[in-house]
Amino acid sequence: MIKITILASAKGLSSSLVLYGDMPMRPLGICAVLAVTFSMVGQVWAEMPVRNMGMPMSGGRPMPTNMSDTRTLVPLTEEERVRVVTDMRQMLANVQGIIDALARGDNKAVAQAASRNGMAMMQEMPAQIRMKFPPAFPKIGMPMHNLFDQIAREAETTKDSAHILKLLSESMQSCVACHATYRFASPKR
Repeated sequence: MIKITILASAKGLSSSLVLYGDMPMRPLGICAVLAVTFSMVGQVWAEMPVRNMGMPMSGGRPMPTNMSDTRTLVPLTEEERVRVVTDMRQMLANVQGIIDALARGDNKAVAQAASRNGMAMMQEMPAQIRMKFPPAFPKIGMPMHNLFDQIAREAETTKDSAHILKLLSESMQSCVACHATYRFASPKR
């Protein structure tokens, strides 16, 4: 038996999903359960106030809710900032594509979406922008882009969705760490 309980305080949402059975859940079933779970939570989170990213989640604990933003400012022109955040939004859309493809069992689509977030994406970022990134920034970004390339390779050679999800989780830890550490702003912001 697997039991998932969702509690969210913004709207008083409390929901439980209980699955019974003697057979272990297959990766596709896990993806379906996660999709339903996150869609229910997402509706509540969309209405919660935005808070500082603070420190990355660790062990499933919530992030701090302090309101001061202590992230490192990466000063960019407005045009550069738009380019960076547009790439990050595209990366998020590609992650959603990976999750969707995993849920459908379409490893070819997993590989395509993952490869769009790989090292090629990083190399497409103009050098004049990359030069403005703090020295520690690539230490987070490069392994993350490499992980997406690895996800693409694994999706082409394996049917093990659980392994691909593990790699995706590792890559998302980099995203959380980066967003908790840095913020991009133009001088007038």
